Amino acid sequence: MRRSLYREYRPQTFDELVGQAHVARTLKNAVETGTVAHAYVFAGPRGTGKTSTARILAKALNCTGTPDAPRTQPTAHPCGICEQCRAIAESMSLDVIEMDAASNRSIDDIRDLRDRVAYAPVEGRFKVYIIDEVHMLTREAFNALLKTLEEPPGNVVFVLATTEPHKVPETILSRCQRFDFRRPQIHDIVRLLARIVESENERPDEDRGGPPIEIQEAALLEIARHSQGGFRDAIGTLEKLASYSEGVIRPGDVLEALGVTQTDLLFEVTDICMDRQTGEALRFVQRLANEGVDYPQFIRDLIRHLRQVFLLQHLEEAADDDAALRVLGQTVELDDELTRRLLPQARQMHPRELVRMIETFGQAQRDIKDGLDPRLQLELALVKITRPQVEASAAALEERLRRLEASLGPTRHQREAAHVGPAAGPAAQAAGPAAQAAAARAAVAGTAAPPQTADEAPQTADEAAQKAPAVMQPDASPPLTIDRVKRAWELVLQHVQTVNVGLYASLRDARPSALAGDRVTVTMPSDFALRRAQEGANVDVLATAFAATLGRPLQAEFVLGESRDEARGPATAPPETPLDYTETIKLTKQMLDAEELDEP
Repeated sequence: MRRSLYREYRPQTFDELVGQAHVARTLKNAVETGTVAHAYVFAGPRGTGKTSTARILAKALNCTGTPDAPRTQPTAHPCGICEQCRAIAESMSLDVIEMDAASNRSIDDIRDLRDRVAYAPVEGRFKVYIIDEVHMLTREAFNALLKTLEEPPGNVVFVLATTEPHKVPETILSRCQRFDFRRPQIHDIVRLLARIVESENERPDEDRGGPPIEIQEAALLEIARHSQGGFRDAIGTLEKLASYSEGVIRPGDVLEALGVTQTDLLFEVTDICMDRQTGEALRFVQRLANEGVDYPQFIRDLIRHLRQVFLLQHLEEAADDDAALRVLGQTVELDDELTRRLLPQARQMHPRELVRMIETFGQAQRDIKDGLDPRLQLELALVKITRPQVEASAAALEERLRRLEASLGPTRHQREAAHVGPAAGPAAQAAGPAAQAAAARAAVAGTAAPPQTADEAPQTADEAAQKAPAVMQPDASPPLTIDRVKRAWELVLQHVQTVNVGLYASLRDARPSALAGDRVTVTMPSDFALRRAQEGANVDVLATAFAATLGRPLQAEFVLGESRDEARGPATAPPETPLDYTETIKLTKQMLDAEELDEP
């Protein structure tokens, strides 16, 4: 029987280690300079090469070389063909003892190991003890191992591998050199899989045991994404697909074989949640049932998708351009194609709404683990997200208030257009207070305002004033002053945040400082923030936010303050106190002439 791919292609030298260059370099230097420690701790996620690295170290210490080039000392480049190297690679060396602490965790097992340590190596120069999952040892077993680690024989090396180093006693860790194995990047896994496919296809048919492996690059990318940073899992999935698929392996085959959710479904349900379409959300669950989708797996995949959107929101604030965003995205396992698809959702969704979605689905996941019906918990989570008025929690009440503020701005599709270009700026301002007042009343009542068609929407400010109810007449509004603008600034920022997160990040530390007619001077904390605020349609977006909050589309003029502190005001002046919940409701009622409804 042929060996599995992950055993066939496990690294055999330090140079073949992928994603662990810091470990390989240090161990190579230690072998070459004769400064190998008597004990090491290899810590890191499963499938990242801890045991393989321990075996390579054993080869380096015991390699005897070829007949043409015999070696009498350890080498950082084991030959791989001498008797010692082959025996270690095939797990048959008498001097390399591998022990699984998960099943050999008692004090008697460690005492037996301690008694055998004193014997000299049988064939090689060093005896190497590899204890896998060492954190599983009992406290008494650790105490027995401690004495051996304090005074080991000179020809013995211990390698303690663990996925949970925090469970290893400090007394053990302090006597070992520790190496932390990192999760590999997605592109590292893709390169390794591509190399394995190429090597397999170069083998003779009788050695390969099957037809050549034909796989699309996008499918390799899907395997890497769902391997959770483990080489072993990725290689195992590739081997499974080679037997599962007929013909070329495509991304859909990967998702089907792994039982994970199609990416398009995750984007679709996220859009449904953003658009607050409760009926569509429940029909979506029925579609999942018809397709036989596993609900707990779907929720896990959806939380992973929302996590990527969440990270991208905050990465975009730190990126100067698209190139910087791609580089930052790679640090959190976001490739270029995924970043391109996620960006629209990241820009359209309010961060607080996104956090609430993650928390709601996370609670559904916990409830399912407690034994509650999976479909009901998914449906309940979707209803809570699309209709926060059905929930009596403080988080749901805050979300309703945020949606009340957001209802004064464009719809999701209009927000996307507003972010891409300036065409949405003046048109959004012309929507008029009539539509805004209706949306505000509907939001307070806990219902969605009906969308206006192009014929129903006011086209000019005069038409808007004629169609607006008396409660929104400008005569009833207090005079607009710079103090009033300052008091409403937090509400303006919240509105901007629902439309353009990047602009919100630039304005967070800015403050309005002067008002002249319909022009407001905004003092910016830095030159970078100033330039970002002046880009594209940002001035129109801010004007729309002023119109939604104060009833007048003020045009912003950005100026640079001398320092961040000056932008916030003199040091001697008391800091502005943000509006609490009661003041926010009061201000909202005053500006929109809205009524607060009593409900449970």
